[in-house]
Amino acid sequence: MTARRRLATATVVALLGVAAGCDLGTTSDDAAEPDPVAITEATVRIRADGCGPRVELGTGTAIPDGLVITAAHVVAGATQVEIVDRFGATVDADVVSFDPDLDVAALRPARDIASPPVVLRSERGQQGERGVVAVISADGSAEPLAADVLQRVTVRTTDIYLEQSVERPGLRIGVGIEPGDSGAMVHLPGGGVGIIWSRSTTTDDQAWTVDLPAELLDTATRRSLVDSVDVGRCR
Repeated sequence: MTARRRLATATVVALLGVAAGCDLGTTSDDAAEPDPVAITEATVRIRADGCGPRVELGTGTAIPDGLVITAAHVVAGATQVEIVDRFGATVDADVVSFDPDLDVAALRPARDIASPPVVLRSERGQQGERGVVAVISADGSAEPLAADVLQRVTVRTTDIYLEQSVERPGLRIGVGIEPGDSGAMVHLPGGGVGIIWSRSTTTDDQAWTVDLPAELLDTATRRSLVDSVDVGRCR
């Protein structure tokens, strides 16, 4: 863990001035500030196996209706996906939604995990907002980092296979991420708004997010996601 990350962990609570223990189990658009404690409790490690000798690592977040959301490229081509919760318990999971264009996937664990879900916000993030991104540290614990919304963007890029041109509406945020942080959620006042899919290759401590898909903001749709879907081929 870098010194910058230790500083961010120490300052994020002071910057936001919030208390632990909020109920984060439902979708909401109120202006409640992000709760770093609850956010870290909802943040999990994703392990995906089946694409060669190295296990793919990513970050996920528990959301309402029993799902965990992450980046699609983390689980692409995987034959086995596992969620590691905040206590180190490992749970098998099925990929129940997989979007290689937006680079978003939803997982349904085989049993309940010890990670209370966060609030999701349907209102898109905007420039100037401040929030929290939680990532998994080297010791396996989740760590909250302060994040600033630098710009609302639509990034013209390719799908996760580098084959089709796509557009990803989302945010350019000021936060330093590292390999294994893909899939982490950006939390702004009112709830989570997007998923990190890449760090900037030209500017330090900046990353790109994609907005949460509309179907994952809808309670009925989330509850209907129970069957495994095709996760494509390995990248």
